Amino acid sequence: MVSIIIPYIDEHDYLADALASASGQHGVDVEIILVCNARAIPEGYNPLPEEIKGFVFIHEPRSGSAHARNAGLHAASGEWVQFLDVDDLLDPEKIHHQLAFPEADAIVSPHTYLYLNGNEENSKWLPQDIWIGLLNSGLGSTSSMLWKRQSLLDIGGWSTDYQSHQEYELLFRLLASGKKVIPNDHCETLVRQRISGSITVTSKPVRVTEGIRLRETIWNYLVSQRVDTPDRFEAFRQYIFRQLRGLFRQDQQEALALYEKYFSKMPFTPKDIHIPGYDILYRLFGFKYTEAIIKFFVSHRT
Repeated sequence: MVSIIIPYIDEHDYLADALASASGQHGVDVEIILVCNARAIPEGYNPLPEEIKGFVFIHEPRSGSAHARNAGLHAASGEWVQFLDVDDLLDPEKIHHQLAFPEADAIVSPHTYLYLNGNEENSKWLPQDIWIGLLNSGLGSTSSMLWKRQSLLDIGGWSTDYQSHQEYELLFRLLASGKKVIPNDHCETLVRQRISGSITVTSKPVRVTEGIRLRETIWNYLVSQRVDTPDRFEAFRQYIFRQLRGLFRQDQQEALALYEKYFSKMPFTPKDIHIPGYDILYRLFGFKYTEAIIKFFVSHRT
């Protein structure tokens, strides 16, 4: 059996779709666990109609997605757990396809991102080397993954030390403890853009700094285990460089210090920077002045 855990706060407009997506899984027995992460709820509150059976409702008042997901994890009885963000949707065969890897402790898959304007974009997918995918954020997202329940309990569940990048931190601890993470290429999860709000309540500054902190932790672990290959270092630097661009707007001094640490002594070519002519500017002027030029034009355009 698979336990599908759906944390939410007050997104009732998405909840019906999430429940339909969870209950519509083919070829697997599921239990569905709703975790309301609002700080307070009215007495007797339960969003499930009385005629719906086989659902579990939990109220977790401690704020944060890690608390909500851990509450669902400890209430689950399935061998496997699927964490489904309330605004995401699963194809009917998603879990069935991932269960083809019973030896795994976690299965990772790509997802499709649906923008408000209707455009779709497939997520970055780097499955050939799990560590490269982990360093360069190429293993999908929370809802596109599937986890063995006992394996998560073995490592203490979701970390409350991170407000963002939580699924990648969880994958890292699984791998560091000797657990097996297996990629599955089926892209069967739809992540929908929302106008505002999410159970993962993060701000851009926190997301940037926590992303850097986690990747530095992962890289230092690889170095300590003497498995720090050139390709993995390249994946690490590509991710760090993208985050430094955001950090430059928040804390220019810290961004330049990290740039000096990781990029000043070795050649580097940025990739996946979706700004026309960025690579030319970078070659001509370097990181500091390229970002200053972009910041100037963006501020004047605004």
